[in-house]
Parts: sequence; C-alpha cells; structure tokens
Amino acid sequence: MAYVPIFKGKLGEFTALGHMAPEVQEMVRPVMEVVPDREVRDILETFRQNAWEHLPAGLDLAVDCGALWRHGPVGGVWRGPPLSWLSESFGAWLLTLLPVFRPDDPKCALAEVRDVQRAHRGGAVMRLCLDWMPGDPVLADRLTAETLSGLSLAAEEIDLLLDAGHVSCDTAVAEAVPRMLYALRWASRTSWRSVTVASGAFPPTLRGLPRERLHPFRRWDAALWRKVAHAFRGQAPDFGDYGITHTAMSVAPGRRAAPNLRYTVGEDWAVSISHNHHPGNDGFFALCEDLLHSGLWPVHGESVSWGDEQLAVCARRLRRKAGRPADWRAWATSHHLAVVTDSLRTLGVP
Repeated sequence: MAYVPIFKGKLGEFTALGHMAPEVQEMVRPVMEVVPDREVRDILETFRQNAWEHLPAGLDLAVDCGALWRHGPVGGVWRGPPLSWLSESFGAWLLTLLPVFRPDDPKCALAEVRDVQRAHRGGAVMRLCLDWMPGDPVLADRLTAETLSGLSLAAEEIDLLLDAGHVSCDTAVAEAVPRMLYALRWASRTSWRSVTVASGAFPPTLRGLPRERLHPFRRWDAALWRKVAHAFRGQAPDFGDYGITHTAMSVAPGRRAAPNLRYTVGEDWAVSISHNHHPGNDGFFALCEDLLHSGLWPVHGESVSWGDEQLAVCARRLRRKAGRPADWRAWATSHHLAVVTDSLRTLGVP
C-alpha cells in the first residue's frame, strides 16, 4: 500500500522529502501543488530551485499546476505553459514528472499534460474531486474516456486520486463515506494503475488556540480512509492526505506565523503555538521541550525521522537559533511521513 501526500510546493515540504529514509521513500508517491504567491517574484523558478536542491534521486513527483491554470501567473515573471516549463527542468535532472490533471481542466492545460506525459513517459495522475462525480456512472465513464483519449493515455497509465477535500468532524466523515464508496465502485470498473482515497483534516487556522499547551486535533482524514476501506469489498485503496496543512490554497499574502509545532501522534495531531513575545522565535525551543517531556514523545525518540532528530536538538537548545516557519514545517512533515508510512507498513492503516 502506498502513501500519497498532497503537499503545497513550498520549501518545508521539499526539505522533508529530501530527508526521507529509504523505507519511507519506497512507500511515498507525493503530489506537489504549485502555489500562487503574490510575495514570490517567480513561483515557478522557486519551485524548480527547491525541487533541484532537495528531491532525492529516484523519486517520481506528481506536479499539480491547477491553481496556476485557474489564477494565471500570480506573483511571477513567468509567461507561458507552467507545466511544460517545469517538465524541461525535471528532464534535465533525469527526474520523472507526472502531470496532474482533472477532466474539467481547460483545454490548454490538458494539452500541456499530453505533451509532458509524452516527454517523461511516466503516465499521469487524474485528480477527481467528489463534487465532480456525475450521478450516472455511464456519464462519468464517457467523460473520462474522452479526456484520456485526448491525452493519448490508457487507464493503466493513470494513478486515480479521489479527493474528498476537507473533513472536519465525525459528521463530515459520515457524509463523505457513501460518496467515496460510490466513486470507488465506479473506479473498480476500470483498470487504473492505482486508486487513492484522499482528504485533509488539519484546521484552517490555529488562531484562538491556547498558547504553549499541546492541543489534540483529530486526523479525520485517516478516519475517513479507514471507514471507506472497511466498507469497500474490493482491494483497499492507497491512502492520501494533505500532510500537516489545511486543504485550501490561498493566493493572498499570509501573516507571519508564530512558532508552532504540529506533531502526528496516532489518530491525532498534537499542536502547540508559542507566545509572540519570545525574541528570535525562541518560543519554539520551549514547545519542543514540552513535547520531549510529554507522554507523546515516541519511545524511539529522534530515531523516528530526521525531523524528530531536529526537534530533539531544539528541545535541548543545542541550536543557536530556533529556525523559521519553513524549518518547523519541514521537521513536522518529516515526522508525519515516517509515522504514516510505518503505520501503513505494519498495521495496514494510516
């Protein structure tokens, strides 16, 4: 079983992917979303640079430019087809780029996907939002067949990603289960290369959270997958989530984040946020120290992942500086990748 994290294509996520242990990397099929950002001069060049500096050898990367196709060249000097531009860069590094598409993408975007998959010969990822699914499976068959024909791809060359979006509570999970099962039954009529059930559960904001205290948030995305996999009579799908971030992608400038820690523990995240009055982000040291002395710190401690090793260093104040948001994201994402893949490998559940 594979783990398919849907990541925002930012430095923290690229850094975490670059520090995966071999047993983690062999189970991970990441999807990277190119994020419009008004504060970044050239978003594609930044994405390319982060990929070049951090992606490990042998990792196939699915790249989703859907936000660019919808918003245009936000925050960049780039002009022209974004996926094609990235495709050439990846080809120069001998890295395989898998283009991500949706059947309702603009024709120009689908033409890019067709050309990129021909260049890389790695197939593609078809990402279906549950809201897209027609009530008539025959209509869904026709629409997808027309799309694949235009891309010169067979279903056997496609990784199907069924995306339920954000699930925030038990009620949301219960409402998503029958819709996802319908999508899975429809998918089982075709020989896709793989099928993934994905959703996200991390809250949209940490505002209002009590400061400097570990607070649990339920991983409703994992709960949805378990309910669907238990009820589905076919082969269990692969597991997908949005890592330690919310599903939404904002194109507005973000606020400067207070030091925060997002630590995956079983079926929950343990989240803590620092007071803003600590100089130089030093409040993050205290967050890590609290985690290290809590009952949530794993038995194997820093050996769980590269990220855990860095958090332990911060807890013992062996770093001169406490890092920045990209570092905190990288360390927590590294831990999340290790925990999820280990759970899938040993327990068969995320």
